[in-house]
Amino acid sequence: MFGIKDEYLNEFETQPWKRLRNRFIRLILSPYHLIRSICMITGALVWIGATVLFISAFIMFDSLPYFHQHPFKQVKASAIKQVQTHLANNPEAAKQYQWSSIDDINRELLYAIVMSEDGDFFNHQGIDYDALINALGENIKRREWSFGASTISQQTVKNIYFENGKTLYRKFKEILVTRRLEKALNKNEILEIYLNIVEFGPDIYGIQQASLYYFKLPPSELNAAQGAFLAILMPSPRKYHFTVYQNKYLANRHKRKYLRIMQDMRFKEYISPTQYNKYRNWEFF
Repeated sequence: MFGIKDEYLNEFETQPWKRLRNRFIRLILSPYHLIRSICMITGALVWIGATVLFISAFIMFDSLPYFHQHPFKQVKASAIKQVQTHLANNPEAAKQYQWSSIDDINRELLYAIVMSEDGDFFNHQGIDYDALINALGENIKRREWSFGASTISQQTVKNIYFENGKTLYRKFKEILVTRRLEKALNKNEILEIYLNIVEFGPDIYGIQQASLYYFKLPPSELNAAQGAFLAILMPSPRKYHFTVYQNKYLANRHKRKYLRIMQDMRFKEYISPTQYNKYRNWEFF
């Protein structure tokens, strides 16, 4: 009696495994059932992946800066805080740092820097997509993420809200915040913030300090030639402070850049032909 019961139980316990084995065999032998099962499994994975991606995107979007009431004051406060952070180890430079209103910056100086950094600044909406795609293609060709093609709006966002690391993820976030900035501020406000946070040399931040340091003049008195000189320093301010300013030497590539800025300003009528002829041979040293 007990033997019959044990034999019955053993047979019962093996039934699920038999059913699973038979189902697996049917799946293999029947393409329809196999494809349906694969679709169910992959469909579930797709939905799980999509959910994770949506949650990650929501968290990322929510973590980026928003510009609410009084956006200019908000961004200006963040910009000043960032500059003070850079100058934390130099209390004297931090004390001397001053903000310049765009109304106190000579238009020739302003346009010289715009022509150097972002000639279409007043026309685009924060992103130069053609230049960005070209830069991305060049990065892929060189197999390095050096990027480039950043507009003044993008540089403003990067200098205030992001570190200097170069990754596609950071670039994507930079573009998103730049679009928000362009919707919240007008071009003059963005340009004012940019000119007050850009670095022109070791612990020399903002157009006010740069004008006084290099020319012993306020930014309201600088001309296009002096603005172009400052623009030459901007790509690598600490290095060029030594090689260009302290050594009093303009390399041929710097001279070509200087002439290009002057030509662009003349072409867009920011300076007259007479001013162009005067500035093209300007003596800095």
